[in-house]
Parts: sequence; C-alpha cells; structure tokens
Amino acid sequence: MVQTIFKRARGAEPATFAMSRTGMYFLLAGLAVVILPHVEHLPLWTSLTCFSLVMWRLLYDMRRLPLPNKFIVFLTFVLIILGVISHYFTIVGREAGTALLISLICLKLFEIRSFRDISLVVQLAFFAIVVTFLFSQSIFVALTMLLAVLLLVTALISFQHAKSSQHQRTWPEKEHIRLAMKMVVYAIPLTVIIFIFFPRTGTPLWGLPHDAFAAKTGLSDEMSPGNISNLVDSQEVAFRVQFQSQIPEPAQTYWRGPVFWAFDGRTWSAPALERRVMKKIALQQPANPVEYTVTLEPNNNFWLFALDQPGVLPEHAMLSTEMQLLARKPVNHLLRYDMTSYLNYELPWLSWLPDARYLYVPPDSAPRAREYIQKLMQQHPDQAGLVNAVLNRFRNDDYYYTRQPPPLNGDPTDAFLFDTRRGYCEHYASSFTVLMRLAGIPARVVTGYQGGEMNPLSNYMIVRQSDAHAWSEIYLKGKGWLRVDPTAVIPPGNIENVNDVDRFRTELIDPRVLSERGWLTASVRQLHYAWDMVNNSWNQWVIGYSNQKQKSLFKAIGIPEITWQGLSYALFATLGVFTSLMAASIFQAQRVRKNTLERIYGRFLRKLRVMHIEKLPAEGALDFSRRVARQFPDQSVELINIANLYNQARYADRRTDIIVQLRNAIHSTKFRKRQ
Repeated sequence: MVQTIFKRARGAEPATFAMSRTGMYFLLAGLAVVILPHVEHLPLWTSLTCFSLVMWRLLYDMRRLPLPNKFIVFLTFVLIILGVISHYFTIVGREAGTALLISLICLKLFEIRSFRDISLVVQLAFFAIVVTFLFSQSIFVALTMLLAVLLLVTALISFQHAKSSQHQRTWPEKEHIRLAMKMVVYAIPLTVIIFIFFPRTGTPLWGLPHDAFAAKTGLSDEMSPGNISNLVDSQEVAFRVQFQSQIPEPAQTYWRGPVFWAFDGRTWSAPALERRVMKKIALQQPANPVEYTVTLEPNNNFWLFALDQPGVLPEHAMLSTEMQLLARKPVNHLLRYDMTSYLNYELPWLSWLPDARYLYVPPDSAPRAREYIQKLMQQHPDQAGLVNAVLNRFRNDDYYYTRQPPPLNGDPTDAFLFDTRRGYCEHYASSFTVLMRLAGIPARVVTGYQGGEMNPLSNYMIVRQSDAHAWSEIYLKGKGWLRVDPTAVIPPGNIENVNDVDRFRTELIDPRVLSERGWLTASVRQLHYAWDMVNNSWNQWVIGYSNQKQKSLFKAIGIPEITWQGLSYALFATLGVFTSLMAASIFQAQRVRKNTLERIYGRFLRKLRVMHIEKLPAEGALDFSRRVARQFPDQSVELINIANLYNQARYADRRTDIIVQLRNAIHSTKFRKRQ
C-alpha cells in the first residue's frame, strides 16, 4: 500500500538538475520565510499544511523520503480547496486568496520537472511577498521579506548556474549568496528613488477586497462588563503622540474616544442613527492649550483620539455632539493628524438635545441602586455633595480594582454595587453613570485611553491598548459637563494587581524610573524603547509618506510647488542618471580587472618570448599552452592549468582568488633552454 502511494508513473519523477540540491534548499528556506508572517492570521491547518509540504520536499532532496504519486497530489489539491471554502466560504478575498495561494505554491514543489517550474514557483513566491504587506507594513515584516527575496534570488542563481557543467566547480554556495546580495544592494537605491519621486495620490491606485481591513484589537463600539479588561494585557500600540508644547500632567492625560449614552440595563452604546454632528466646537472659556501630533494605528473604525477636550478639528474629521472626534472614513491605514486640546474649559449643555438622552435608565433595572440613591439624595440634597458621597462609597467601602472580576448575576449594576464589589474601570464607570442618572443628573460614559509612557530616546508618548480606560461625564448646572473618574478614587491597597498600581501611580514613565530598577529590567526596557523608536521612524517616513509629506520634502530642498508631471520627470531623470553611473562604475571595474588579468598573463608571455616562443594573434590561450607543452612535455600540466585559469578568470569566474591562483601559477613556472 505504501509503495502504491509513493509510486510515480514512468517519466513523472521531477527532474534532478545537476548540482541543484543547494538551489532547492535556498528555495525551500525562502518559502518558509514567506509563510512565517502569515501564521498569525491564517488557519492553523493552513500553516501546518504548508510547512508539512515544504518539509516533505526537503526530506525528498535529502533522499530520506520519496515523493507521492499524482493521485495523492491531486487529493491534497482538492482537500486544500475544500478547506479554504469551508473556512472562508469563498476562494477570493484577502484571507481566502492568501491561504489558497500559499498552499498551492507549496504543493507545486512536488511538480518541479524543469527550470521553468522553478522560475514559476519563485515568481509566485515573489507575489506572495507582495500579498504579505496587505496584512502588515511593519519594519519587521519588511526585513523578513527582504530576507525572503535574498533567499529566492540565491535559489534562482544556483539553478541557473547548475544548468551548465562548466560552472559547477567555480561557483560554490557562498558565491551564489554574494551575487544575490550584490543584486539586492544594487536594487535598494533604485527602490529608494522610486519611493521618493513616485507621485503620491490622495486615494489608492487600486481597490482592495472587502476583507482587506479586518477588525483590529482595541476599543469596541459598545461597552459592557469585560470589554476593556480584555485589553489590559495587550502591549499593542494604539497611537503615538509628539508634543509641540509642554507635556500634560498624568492626571490630565485622558484620551477621549467613543462616548456612549444609550443604556439597555447591561450594555452602553451610541446608535449611529441617533448620532449628531456639530458644525463648530462648543467649548467655552478654553484655557491651557496643548499642541501635539497623533500617529494613529489602523483600527478599521471611525474613531480619532484627542486629549480631553479637543479644541480643533483635524482635516477630514468631524465632531459629534458628545465631543467625540470621528473620521469621515474608517481608519484602515496609519493616520497622522495635528491637534490642539484645552485642559481647562467649560462644556455647555446643547439645548437641541433632549434631556432623556442622558437620563434614561430602563424601568426594570437596578432596583437596589434606585433605593440606595433615593436615601442618599435625602442626605445630600445638592448635586455636588451627592457626587462626592457616591465617590466616597467607592473610596471608603471595600471596593476592589481587579482584572478578573467575578460574574455578575442578575442585574449587573446591583450585583457590582452591593454583592461582588470587584471590577475593572468599565464596572465603576457604568455603575456611577447609572447612579447619577437615577439621581436626575445627566450622565454618559466615555471610553478611550488614560495615561501613556514617554519614550526617553525620542521624547514622544506611547499609548498602548493596555491603557484603555472608561470614565464618566456628568452635567451640573453652572459648571457644564465635568469629567469624573470613579476608578481613580480606589485606594492603592484595594488594587489587586501590582502592575495596575504602578500604572496608575506613574502613567507617564520618567526615564529616571529605569535607573531605580534592576539592570536587566532597565536594559530590556531600553531595548523596547529603541525598537519602538525605530518603528515610529518607519511609520513617520515610510508608511506615513503621504502626498503632503512628499510636498514638504521637496519644499525643504527649495522646490515649493511640484506637480505630478514634475515628479514624473524628476523620477525618470534621477533613474537615468543613477543607472548611467552604475553602468559606468561596473564597466570601469571590469576594465580594471581585465587590465590586471592581461598584465599577469603578459608575464607568462614574456617568459616564453625569452625562449623565442611567440603567441599567434588568432591563437587561444589553451591552444597556445598545448603548443608550448609539445616543446616542454615535462611541464604540460602547469601549462594547461595556466590556460584554464586564464580562460576561467576571463570568461567565466569573477572571483579575485582565480586571478591570485593564476599569478602564483605563472610565478612558479620556470622554463629552461633545451640543450
């Protein structure tokens, strides 16, 4: 049975190229590197299938395992198609198409019979490299794909030189790698020129499939217990901030995001159909402005983030009645925008909004909370006193801040306030907002991020998903909308996780804190900062190289206005000049090398001229050495070796050690006059 599975029809065995095993190793290594970045977003069975097929082909080239017959290959093909369809319900789109493409490239390894098949596999692998950037454009992925390109080019060179037997002994593996690296190095300046000068447009040059922008880890468009606590361990960057003015105090770094006012007893939301947009910012008496630039990571949502409260509208943005910044289209690529926020302000009530929008609580929800707030209102008739009384309950009673709150049985508000008393920021914000509404105080829930850490190596702030936070806003007559963060009043002793205590104590990490920790912790943190600084520079100058940044670059070098026609002319002119310089450099190097070779071989000819032996003008080096060998038969081996080294250095091999061998061979050859 096993022999039947692996038996192939006569003539169906893949061709074995002379000395091609090394080329196949490079090809398999390149494919493995191409597959690696896709592991995190492809189904597990796809990754296992691809790596298994690559390993099977490797074992075959190591003569450890035979290849399967055509039936097994066809059956695997059918299973791959069925697997993609059953998982994605289609074979097109970013996710499904990538899974199908990579799987079939690996399966094609079993059908390699000619150099044409090798070339096809390599070209498909190059296309898979391009597809990789639909998922991530990070510098890590870019460097990984550069390594894949180097391995694939090396494989092509190995197979190409293996086609001719005269190259087998003169092109070892290290020479293949060296030539591939040289080709890649020559291509890098051309790539940089095209990147800088190619005209940037405000819209993509081509459309992408509907699944090209999958949902990202981060905040949600609704809030219920557990939503934000799920992000606490995520070190994924949400956005980075470069301040042009003084950095705010930690207690003022509230990054405003989605604002929720609709409540169904458990979940807070902001129905899109009820969302209204303001034509101008409604802040009164704004003071203490902060200017900064936000570099927002893709989140596939409309949300923009700004310090509480935003004072200007970024380009192509709008502002809701809840003072939430919204982009006009989903943020599915790195977005950079300038902002100004005011830390001191008065946010008035908007008269056209109904009171019920911020006062509604379902009639059948939170019965124990209703009873509690009624008693509290009798003790504190003024609104400010009532707010402080509720906060004192969280501060003085046994309420705990925990990442793993117990389940809330029954009504979630009552269960948290009177039973479990353990929760994350969304528990406190939701319960406080419900209590305020039950007391007749308009209130809403605000989500976003709180705090951040400064990168001491480049002086910008990093805000991560672990900084996700929720707080409340209440409206008091004569004071406007006020931010109230009930989580902030929890005593440090009631915060269960040490990391949370540290995060709340030093939201803005001072570089001096590093010196207070162990050298290993400080070193690792410095490495994290250095890597993030590299990523930030990559985002700013590569991923964020937009039309505006391109114009700013040319303006900085003295070209204030440049059209796309001018960019096109500059592109082709620069490419022409660079290509000409590169060609001249290569030609000059070859000329110098040829002159060196002829000078060394000329010493050999001068030695023979002393013996009255002249090389004929039309006589080749090998023929000349054979003629000389007839007169000096005892030195025929040395003479033929000199001719072979000369021909090899002149026409086949560019290695400098061949010239060195030729020089040594000529120097050691002595001719004596015959008696």
